[in-house]
Amino acid sequence: MEEARRRAAADPEVLDPQEAARAEERAEAELPLFFRIIDVAFKTLLVVLLVVLIFAVGANVAGRYLFNFSLAWADELSRFLFIWIIFIGAALAYFRGEHISVDFLVEKLPERLALAVAIFKNLIIFVILIVILWGAWQVIATSPGSSALLGVPLNWINVSVPIAAGLMLTMCAYQTVLDARALITGGR
Repeated sequence: MEEARRRAAADPEVLDPQEAARAEERAEAELPLFFRIIDVAFKTLLVVLLVVLIFAVGANVAGRYLFNFSLAWADELSRFLFIWIIFIGAALAYFRGEHISVDFLVEKLPERLALAVAIFKNLIIFVILIVILWGAWQVIATSPGSSALLGVPLNWINVSVPIAAGLMLTMCAYQTVLDARALITGGR
């Protein structure tokens, strides 16, 4: 019985849904206020974007099949909303540690070595995010146009990339500091 409890505590997939939700709430409560605000704001933004996307696509589908009339702007709007959902969702997934990773070997390492590998991984991610951020700003600086149907400035769409990369960069720096502190003090 004790072994099952220990395994369930170590592996969130073993937990029942209520216990998993409580564990997630405890983990979120440990974050600094800034990150908790960002978490709630991005979740809310994703919900709003998804609802608008569903309505735009639903209205277009209903118009096509029921009234034999297509909303020309719905395709463009859905494309733009989808871009925002992808990048904000990617940032939120990174923020919550939900991106796919292969950690089989890292889990087998001693704790201090695993922390050193985590810091190295975070530094690589940090450099990649800086390159993405730089590239995104280059695109924003050189594309002043607007969309064909909605007339929306394309930079309103393109700015989703630096927003997402900036959040991931901030979270990566925070996680690196936590891992470095744990490495110095001798544990997580």
